[in-house]
Amino acid sequence: VDHEIGRLMDALDDSPHANNTVIVLWSDHGWHLGEKQHWGKWTGWERSTRVPLMIVPPRDGSEEYAKPGNRCEQPVSLIDLYPTLIDVCGIQGAFELDGESLRPLMQDPKQRTGRVVTTTFDPDNLSLRTDRFRYLRYADGSEELYDHASDPHEWENLVTSPKHQQQLDFFRNQLN
Repeated sequence: VDHEIGRLMDALDDSPHANNTVIVLWSDHGWHLGEKQHWGKWTGWERSTRVPLMIVPPRDGSEEYAKPGNRCEQPVSLIDLYPTLIDVCGIQGAFELDGESLRPLMQDPKQRTGRVVTTTFDPDNLSLRTDRFRYLRYADGSEELYDHASDPHEWENLVTSPKHQQQLDFFRNQLN
């Protein structure tokens, strides 16, 4: 894949479009290889919901969009790509979109958004992700809560922890 992306980048560099082209690269989500006794990719855990997402601004005037090489750790969604491209391309109109432009994060990737990003998998199974926590609610009503600051691999379910009830209530309210 790296070789083919390199060929694409070389062709773009040799074209008249190199200075006004936005490049967006993303990938499919992950695959469980036995973690939590699960094989496959259809879960709400981090391994299945996190995807690579790279946005390279146009070379000409790129400082207006982003500084090359920045990395953002805030949760975003692929549903944000369309609003981002509309914004970056300067397309005007009244758009009612579920996603948000990522341009502010491209310009200042260290800012905190406070967003809660939702992933669904199978009917009535939901995963909510903030910059620190992941909450899952399954169709049968069962729940999971993980603190990525202390447990990035989501091994310790905190749903019964009294210390985390306020966070659990926050996520439950998000679903309402």
